Amino acid sequence: MSQKIFLIGLPGAGKTTMGLDLAVHLGVQFVDLDQDIEKANKLAIKEIFEQKGEAHFRQLEKLHLEKVLDELEDFVMATGGGTPCFFNNMETMQNAGTIIYVNTPIEEIHQRLEKDTTRPLMQSNTLENLLDKRKEWYNQADHTIQKYKDLISLF
Repeated sequence: MSQKIFLIGLPGAGKTTMGLDLAVHLGVQFVDLDQDIEKANKLAIKEIFEQKGEAHFRQLEKLHLEKVLDELEDFVMATGGGTPCFFNNMETMQNAGTIIYVNTPIEEIHQRLEKDTTRPLMQSNTLENLLDKRKEWYNQADHTIQKYKDLISLF
């Protein structure tokens, strides 16, 4: 049986770090959706937003999500913070595998991101604002965790 695991949550929640560790633990490939998009487009996410806008980025995000689903049987994916909130991405992920919401406390994320200027939506939003807009999607996840030990206990 194939194993497709999607980690969703706010920017800075730890999706990439936890996802890498989980993929090693499970012996499957790790995919960072944002890194995948950057590599394919030879541009940083911030540059894609600046040059082509968020709508273009969201199209790329949907295409890359579908591409990974077509090409890989087993994986752990760290999605972008907004991935579940656009198009039918949440439904696509629900139909393909298991979704885990990494619900890291906002105070902890603030500490991680205080010097990070690479996240485009963080220039014009607060974490609280993003969470407020996105929680209806995040709350549709199959599981909600805060720490890696919670994640690993699911598998």
